[in-house]
Amino acid sequence: MAGSTSGTTKITVVPILTSGNSYKYKIAANPTMPKLGVTCTTGYKTWDGVSDIEATSGMKIVIVEVDSMNKCVGVGSAILEVA
Repeated sequence: MAGSTSGTTKITVVPILTSGNSYKYKIAANPTMPKLGVTCTTGYKTWDGVSDIEATSGMKIVIVEVDSMNKCVGVGSAILEVA
């Protein structure tokens, strides 16, 4: 869904973030989806789970839920729609 300002997108993740975990994301033409247990640091940005994300329409985003050691515990992707 388009974000609230030009050049942003709004992402909603369901189910909600597990206590003690955080989100990371990567935007690219064809971003790689990490496997469960893989460390997700290089190439990822931290996301608070509510803020709009700067992006380019038509690109793809991978959202990763990571544990306290940055290991993937959940992952999803979408094609971006940008305001």
